[in-house]
Amino acid sequence: MRQGDRFPDDQAYISFNDAFVESLEELTEQQRVDIIAEVIRLCENPSGNHPLSNRNGQNLAGWNTVDVLNKQYRVVFVSRVEEVAGRSVGTIEVLVAGPRRNDAVYDMASMLVKTGRITEDEMTEVWESLALLETVAEDVGLDGWDYRPEPAPEGLVKSAVAAGLLDEDTALALSKDEINAAMEEGWGVDGKPDSLSALAAALRRARGGIDAVDVTRVVKDRHEPRCDAVMKRTEKRCIRRKRHPGAHRSTA
Repeated sequence: MRQGDRFPDDQAYISFNDAFVESLEELTEQQRVDIIAEVIRLCENPSGNHPLSNRNGQNLAGWNTVDVLNKQYRVVFVSRVEEVAGRSVGTIEVLVAGPRRNDAVYDMASMLVKTGRITEDEMTEVWESLALLETVAEDVGLDGWDYRPEPAPEGLVKSAVAAGLLDEDTALALSKDEINAAMEEGWGVDGKPDSLSALAAALRRARGGIDAVDVTRVVKDRHEPRCDAVMKRTEKRCIRRKRHPGAHRSTA
């Protein structure tokens, strides 16, 4: 995309090449956070800093870069708008990050392109990559709770409700794994069902760091309408809430 172009609603499906994730492993935790946060901001500025070309034998026409870490590093990526299921969807594919000095990052990117390491098998959705890098979504400008997972089977929902662990409205907003956690841990010391403990246990199964305030917000938000933009690569719909900021999400 060119300077001044925008994604629909400033949203995009972001995926990382395995080489990008590998290039962050030698950096500090804060440097990783800063780089990923800058990539996510590309949703609002999909052209980055400048486009690349095939100069000096580097087969990089169509790719763009964005400066990170006080311009000491650059990230090579491609951005585009795809028509999927009658809707325009922004896409960002991040190839690699590397030092600016001596055009090192361009050499890395050119080698990846020449060797064919840009296939779908080499790409990982941003949310999955955050887990691999043990990076908290909120630290990079994302809301890690802003999604609704695939619902649990009807029988499991009914069992949790019948046991007095969850009300039906809440149970319908949880995944199979989350309800199983609620049924395992949602009991008081007296052996009676404890609905707050059950819900907290359910959401801890999805992700750590839950508290009583978060519990209420997460369940409420899961009942909001979904974005539902279809991701061309995964052929799945975005499970974040409608009009969410930034990155689409197709996996829980």
